[in-house]
Amino acid sequence: MCRIVSYNIHSGVGTDKKQDYQRIGSFLKQCGADIVLLQEMDTRPAERTVEQDIAAICAADCYQLVSSPALYEKTGWYGNAVLTRYPVLHKETVDVSQHGFQPRNIQAVMLDTPGGPLTVINTHKGLKKHERRSQFALLHEYIESQLAKQPTPLVLGGDFNEWQFFTSAFKHLNDTLIQYRLGPTFPSRFPLFSLDRLWTTNDVQVRGVKKLKNAQTRVLSDHLPVQIDIALPRSSSEFDLLDQTR
Repeated sequence: MCRIVSYNIHSGVGTDKKQDYQRIGSFLKQCGADIVLLQEMDTRPAERTVEQDIAAICAADCYQLVSSPALYEKTGWYGNAVLTRYPVLHKETVDVSQHGFQPRNIQAVMLDTPGGPLTVINTHKGLKKHERRSQFALLHEYIESQLAKQPTPLVLGGDFNEWQFFTSAFKHLNDTLIQYRLGPTFPSRFPLFSLDRLWTTNDVQVRGVKKLKNAQTRVLSDHLPVQIDIALPRSSSEFDLLDQTR
């Protein structure tokens, strides 16, 4: 089994106003996550080094961090990141920023799991409706092109910032992937909005899906993490895919 968690960590700042990547890394290790899709990873504060932040959230080398910055500054970067226990076969960042808005991207990482290649896609969408619509279209286009080129099992997660209760924003994504209902995840102390979401291709065997709501996650971030457990993928073309990506 493989456990994947998607988590907007709010720059490591909890609802108690304390910044602490170490407690987030420890939580992820304790909950048994094999892969983590992080949004709002922020290594820019000058009072810490980038290396310190990465070491803290990796929980004493439990994980390897694959960064996907949306913003660079002299002291560090801000954006998405994937934590993984598995070797990385391929990684890619696709800019989906819209003019006049905060930079955003799609992070795609292909991992060498014991069951074969698995692609995870991590993203954090914009705050404005028309900005998100363009980003959703670009995301769908990217996923379709990737599945046509390298049809590995795929898991999509992230903070989609879609506030509407009855939305058609995900129609095209839902035509290509299977979305799993998780319920409200924001704000963490009293969740009202379903901002954090998960999808898979139909060849992924899902064992369980849930949001992680407890006394600890109400404090660690302003979002609740969401979790999906899957059977590790197996494919007759597994070794061909490995050769293509090395």
